[in-house]
Amino acid sequence: MLLNHHILAKRATDSILAKFKNGAWSCLGHCGKDFLRTACDADFPSPDAAFSDSENNLIISFEFKPPTETKRGILTGLGQSIAYLQFSDLSYLIIPEVVEDYNIAGHVSDIFSSVLSDKVPVGLISYKNDNPTDVSLVHNVNGLQSDAKSERKVVTNNRFWAKHVDMPIPLFHLLLHYAYRAKVERWRKDPFAKCWDERMAPKSSIKDLAPKPVKDVNGEEIRTLAGKESITYLKTTINKIRAMRLSPSQLKKKVEDLLRQTDSSSTVDNKYTAVRKNCLPFMRHVGMLDSNWQITSEGLKMYHLGMANGPKSRLFRDYFTRMVLLDGHHIDLIYDLERLSCDHRGSKNDKEIKSLLLNDYALRGMIKTNPGRCADPSVGRKKPVLADETRLWDSLGLMRKSSRAPEFAFDWQRIMEVCNLPDL
Repeated sequence: MLLNHHILAKRATDSILAKFKNGAWSCLGHCGKDFLRTACDADFPSPDAAFSDSENNLIISFEFKPPTETKRGILTGLGQSIAYLQFSDLSYLIIPEVVEDYNIAGHVSDIFSSVLSDKVPVGLISYKNDNPTDVSLVHNVNGLQSDAKSERKVVTNNRFWAKHVDMPIPLFHLLLHYAYRAKVERWRKDPFAKCWDERMAPKSSIKDLAPKPVKDVNGEEIRTLAGKESITYLKTTINKIRAMRLSPSQLKKKVEDLLRQTDSSSTVDNKYTAVRKNCLPFMRHVGMLDSNWQITSEGLKMYHLGMANGPKSRLFRDYFTRMVLLDGHHIDLIYDLERLSCDHRGSKNDKEIKSLLLNDYALRGMIKTNPGRCADPSVGRKKPVLADETRLWDSLGLMRKSSRAPEFAFDWQRIMEVCNLPDL
């Protein structure tokens, strides 16, 4: 059910974005052609999709209701759409034309006409029950509240899915552990900084030039996604220093430099901030941390699941996978890659399929490309297209080998199993 809801919402919002981009629809009189798909935090309240418009400084959120929804659930969706105005400039409720043999689109349209009537910047979109891409703009948004936009500056993300880089599941749980302790023990210090100083890159290891593997909450070494070796931060850098023939004063200077590069209180970019940027945005995007980097109610549930069953357990791994696919919107990528793979099976390889996807996304406004660059956003990349994503999916058991190009395929049985796990 959860997977079906997500795919239906994706198909509907993809069609809606296309209508705004090609000028068939507009809101606020002129906005729409500059819309881009953007990330939406999975923290409560969580929209099904979001668009951004950096030219007009707008965030637009969407609440999607499937054909299986009840009449009461549709009205609940109206309340959710209004709640999104806490962090969005405008929102839309997307509903089927008919629910429980009742013309629900007409009923909700009457509510908009008689009660809302442009009092709040919420619009209504309906779709054919048998085709979520066949959408109609029933009530548009013609103005913002008090005709005043938010003072925040909208910055369009270059991807709508959660960016995951080099963070094995036990490390993800370890960071939740520190966020949990920060909440219950009321720390003043940032929990990620504390984890970095105590577990990931302790100063004693740097001073002694003796890096140690990071250990999880059970004291077991955390291994890389591929499981080939333990995660040991600064190992390569320290080994290079140790291999140098340095005088005592030169060695002291190297250690002092490395301490500065790993300082968790630094206000400039260093090795600490590089790792932080790889970890925390992902945890926020999937709803484990809020906008203040504090653990959320969903984060607490995941943390306790890991404590009860172990961060290396199959159950915790399955729920982590579910979170990546649904809350992190990785299922959207997989769904579109599967479509392209079926269209070009036997004729295009992995790299070509992934490049096709990113080029298609750029053309449709699903991702942002830098002005002046070529049309294909995959060109000029330092590492293979979607390398981090496919590495993660493979480690989670979501991929399998194909006998024909492209060489990858997806294990849809596992995808459906984890996506349809019950809520925690």
